[in-house]
Amino acid sequence: CMHSFRGSDMRNFIKHAACGIAFFAGLALLLTAASWVMVPKDNGRDDGMQDPMANGILSEPKNTIDVLIMGDSETYCSMIPLKIWEDHGITTYCCGTPAQKLFYSQELLQKVFKRQSPKIVILETNAIFRQFSCGDILLRKAGAIFPVFNYNDRWKSLKSHDLRFSIKYTHVDNTKGYLYGTKVDEASTDGYMKETEEIAPIPPQNREYVESIKACCKENGAKLILLSTPSTMNWNMARHNSIKKLAKELHLKYIDMNLMQKQIPIDWKKDTRDKGDHLNHYGAEKVTTYLGGYLSDTGLLHNHREDRDYDRWNDALKIFNNTLSDPAPKRCEGKS
Repeated sequence: CMHSFRGSDMRNFIKHAACGIAFFAGLALLLTAASWVMVPKDNGRDDGMQDPMANGILSEPKNTIDVLIMGDSETYCSMIPLKIWEDHGITTYCCGTPAQKLFYSQELLQKVFKRQSPKIVILETNAIFRQFSCGDILLRKAGAIFPVFNYNDRWKSLKSHDLRFSIKYTHVDNTKGYLYGTKVDEASTDGYMKETEEIAPIPPQNREYVESIKACCKENGAKLILLSTPSTMNWNMARHNSIKKLAKELHLKYIDMNLMQKQIPIDWKKDTRDKGDHLNHYGAEKVTTYLGGYLSDTGLLHNHREDRDYDRWNDALKIFNNTLSDPAPKRCEGKS
């Protein structure tokens, strides 16, 4: 009887296991099919692509980007790639996104390295202090396997071409990830960069991601630089001390523009669009003038202005210069 009982248990176990496997296989098949429909087939905003400015880099010709900029909205409000092109013939692209978290920075970086071979990667340091949960990471990783998790609301705007099998990126961001804005909203500088020996804490998993980003850069032949753009709302000496310590421990170059008033003379009455949270175009020009000179002086990058293979950058510059005379400029979007 015992032998018969055990045999029955085994058959039931196999039956339930088979049902479970069939269920999850079916679920995976449904998620795969839904993901294929929902995933954008192009990288433009109208195609449903998340962060189309940053993902515009997917349409850049292979191995034509010298410098990649990562981080939150401090990046795309502070650094002007086409000014660096105009002044130095260096190609930079800003893959900044609103409230960018480091696990997303790493995802974008890995995506870029599949098509580009930048010699320098700049990580804006505000993102290093942005906290996130394990749930956030798991959800993003699930979305990498089944994109339907990232694009679950696209069903509202699906088009006939979303049913095709091919994916082709054609959207070109002519500002190379920069968001132009000339609004002036004066900032208070009370307590800004006041001396202190305090060290702002960096969440342990954030440090791990910085280390992982550094390793990814090294593996792909790129130099990682930490950079803090001017911001009275987001930056202080405690954060400076923390990033300075981190940079020393990881043997990274660190540039804190908040302490470079002589080299980057930000006027907080005129050079911010939102009370010191982000710079406007006037402040961004000052930041970019310094950054372009610094990048040129590294000796790692070439001047491509006379190279016909980079004529698209000259075309983009003409379009951008026309934007500068636009009486209704765009404003900075999203949270920092």
